[in-house]
Amino acid sequence: EQAAILAQAPFPHAYPGTARQSSANPVSSGPEMSSKPVVTYWAGRGRCEPLRCLLAAGGDVFESRNLTCKADMQALIATGKLAYDQVPLVEIDGLNLVQVQPTAGYLAQRYGLCPSDAAKAYEAKAIWASADDARGPMLSFPFHGDLEKTREDLAGPQALLGRYATRWQATLERSGGPYLLGAEPSMADVGVWEALDFYRDIFGHAAFAAAFAGFPKMLAHYEQVLSLGRLREWRDTGRAAVFLPDWAVYAEAVRATLYS
Repeated sequence: EQAAILAQAPFPHAYPGTARQSSANPVSSGPEMSSKPVVTYWAGRGRCEPLRCLLAAGGDVFESRNLTCKADMQALIATGKLAYDQVPLVEIDGLNLVQVQPTAGYLAQRYGLCPSDAAKAYEAKAIWASADDARGPMLSFPFHGDLEKTREDLAGPQALLGRYATRWQATLERSGGPYLLGAEPSMADVGVWEALDFYRDIFGHAAFAAAFAGFPKMLAHYEQVLSLGRLREWRDTGRAAVFLPDWAVYAEAVRATLYS
């Protein structure tokens, strides 16, 4: 069943198309269109993980291509698929989606996780953006490995526990749940879930439960969102098939790709 959520492929060093393609239409995938979404990033959470979680919550299967060295990035750039020479890249529906926020918006609309009402859609996207802000201090953790510093950064008055969890808890109380906007799930729920899950991933389940004990609706929401699509499967087994075995090894892969 693990293969149902994700087919992992090594990054092709001989990426199809060695000469850089024209950027006149950088979004179109052309003849290499895959039958399933393809996600290209490093083998760790980083800025890509909220997008993987949207794919999983939408019930989709996807292939992962992991960058490991500078040649991987150069080969990918040469295809012309990266409009701004940056990852993550999500190849889906014949499109090459880059930049996290618009990619998230596309995926949310595709999987019915973006409300049709303009005001509700704004609220969902604003909460998604707040989750992106809240997870910020955790992005650097693999590169320094300092648990205590990360814990302190996340507990500050303008951080995950000091600001964002309080606002999300209040949003759940107002909406009546079980989701942030009420009865129906949205991209907001997936974004917030991933931020909490990032904390859980770094500190462990016991520390996660203790840190969020003052936010019971958030803890209930975390479990509720796990029921969406293949998200539980991705959390429990899918990541293990794709991610590098520890944070420092992931950080070294990023450095090797960008700076070697």
